Amino acid sequence: MNKKTVLLIVGLLVIAMGVLALLPGMSMGSEPMWHAIAKLVLGVVAVFIALKNEKAVGITTVIVGVVLVVMGLLGLFMKVSTFSAPTWHSAAVAVVGLIVLILGARK
Repeated sequence: MNKKTVLLIVGLLVIAMGVLALLPGMSMGSEPMWHAIAKLVLGVVAVFIALKNEKAVGITTVIVGVVLVVMGLLGLFMKVSTFSAPTWHSAAVAVVGLIVLILGARK
């Protein structure tokens, strides 16, 4: 799978996560509005770069991977009263981020 495809798929996945976080009644925990919007922005940028800017796909894939790893680790280890995500969700985000980071760093 090439970097462009990885970035496009992950971008769409992150957009879906952001949209689901904004929907009331989702029992996936609670997160602040800014966090859901950050997911939407990250996902839109990833999709845009994947579709429009071939030169930036590699570095953007690495950046998205790093951001997802950080988000996942923060969800696992940082307990904030306004944010609570299931442990499996945070672990999955960190693992996906690590995979994206590795794929983005490959030549």
